[in-house]
Amino acid sequence: MEEEIKNPMDLNGDGKVTLGERAQYYAGKAGEKIEKAANKIYEDVKEDTKDLRAKASEKAKDVAAKASVKAKEVAAKASEKAKDVYADAKEGLAEATAKAKAKVEEIKAKKA
Repeated sequence: MEEEIKNPMDLNGDGKVTLGERAQYYAGKAGEKIEKAANKIYEDVKEDTKDLRAKASEKAKDVAAKASVKAKEVAAKASEKAKDVYADAKEGLAEATAKAKAKVEEIKAKKA
């Protein structure tokens, strides 16, 4: 028994391949290739996106680390400035207290 080999372009199975069947067959093959290419592009883009996300994450970590260092520097400067202002205020208060005591003593001396 001889087995008949079917032509893949014979889409309706009638044993004849028409121009329309050829066009449909090649359109289907082109569609498969386009789908493969689209899937490949999608995978490439997906991989590129992963790389970009990783780079962006690293950059964000770097920026956060630099911001943290800068914030600590600013806080240290602010702390030093606050200490200076406190010392100046304490000194000013001591001077004002001394002047007030002297004035009180002067007034007491005049009354006596």
